[in-house]
Amino acid sequence: MKALRTIPLFSLTLVLLSPLFAQAQVDDLDQLLQSVKQQQQQQRQLNRQREAEFLADRQRQQRLLNQARTAFEQQQQENQPLLAVTEANAREIERLEKDLAGVVEDMGDLSSGFREFAGDFSAVLQESMLTAQLPERGATLRALADANTQVTIEEIQSLWLLVQEEMTEAGKVTRFDGQVIDTAGVSKTADVLRVGVFTAWAGGEYLRYVPETGELLALSRQPPARYRSAAAGFGGSREPVVLAVDPTRGSLLGMYTYTPDLRERVDQGGTIGLIIIALGCFGILLTLWRLIVLFFVSVKIKRQLGQLDTASADNPLGRVLLSVSDVSHQEEELLQLKLDEAVLAEMPGLERGNGLIKLIAAISPLLGLLGTVTGMILTFQAISLFGTGDPKLMAGGISQALVTTVLGLVVAIPLLFGHSLVAYLARGMIQRLDEQCAGVLARHAERKES
Repeated sequence: MKALRTIPLFSLTLVLLSPLFAQAQVDDLDQLLQSVKQQQQQQRQLNRQREAEFLADRQRQQRLLNQARTAFEQQQQENQPLLAVTEANAREIERLEKDLAGVVEDMGDLSSGFREFAGDFSAVLQESMLTAQLPERGATLRALADANTQVTIEEIQSLWLLVQEEMTEAGKVTRFDGQVIDTAGVSKTADVLRVGVFTAWAGGEYLRYVPETGELLALSRQPPARYRSAAAGFGGSREPVVLAVDPTRGSLLGMYTYTPDLRERVDQGGTIGLIIIALGCFGILLTLWRLIVLFFVSVKIKRQLGQLDTASADNPLGRVLLSVSDVSHQEEELLQLKLDEAVLAEMPGLERGNGLIKLIAAISPLLGLLGTVTGMILTFQAISLFGTGDPKLMAGGISQALVTTVLGLVVAIPLLFGHSLVAYLARGMIQRLDEQCAGVLARHAERKES
């Protein structure tokens, strides 16, 4: 039995206390109990020692924690001024960022306004005649207008110089060698005289600036010669020269191109206008011929008046005197008839053409009125077909009406004066023939009584 109880206790001791008593030699239960108590006492001492060490370590850690907190608080106190500086710097940075945003916005507005003004001014320069003399300015200004970056001081100064140059050159009268396209379309280098940005001449001819191509074109139809001669003589002397300047920068000169000349005016009169002109020319030539004839006849009659005894057949008075040279002094009635016949025979020659001149002078206004009527018919026909939207469609008929009226009056007025003058000269010479006939009858009566 003792062996059987020893085996389980030994087994239990091996199971429970083998780690503690692995090296101890246990012979019975008392020793085992004593050993357990001893081991328990040792374990308690070990635990108390561990607890003491733990508490000592805890106090040490608490002390270290306190020291760290103290150091942290001390460091916090030391960093307090730096924190204030940092916060102040942060506030300053925030303020500067706001200012920078404002400046960037202002710069954006400035750049936008600058580019817009550069674009507008580029269009102004393109319209300026000065571009024909300084064509490189256009590329510079377009580069300023098309840039997408912030505007720089150099760009602002460049634009300011261009504006200043335009203002300065616009007030100058200067000469320069430029390319000019003549009326035949040939480009050539010419000495160009420029007056501001208004007018330009080359070789005494007015030039027109074409903004689309930047070229100077010679006007196909120049202003009157008095204006061109003043431009051609500019600079030749120190005397002041009066120049004609187009203040509309070429618009008025451009209208000269569309102004019809004399031939085009005549063409506007149509067939009726040509008839009036033909009649007028014929009437004027007839008037001049009659004036010349009557002048020479008058001279011959005056010469015959000084030589009444020697009648000549080269003048009406001489022929009248010759017609009664073989009539006897006793035949007074026959003498009267001969004189009347001779004067009547001379009258057609002296009054030749007077009626035709008067007829032409009278019919010319009527033809002008006819042209007016036909022109207005054409005008109303154009209105009925195309309406009144385009005045150019009605201009043809109105031009014909006005031109024929003017031509009729232009022909009638001088022919009326010519007819009056011719009739006056003819009547004067006929009256002189009558006077001389009366003188012949008086002389025959005196001879008859004597």
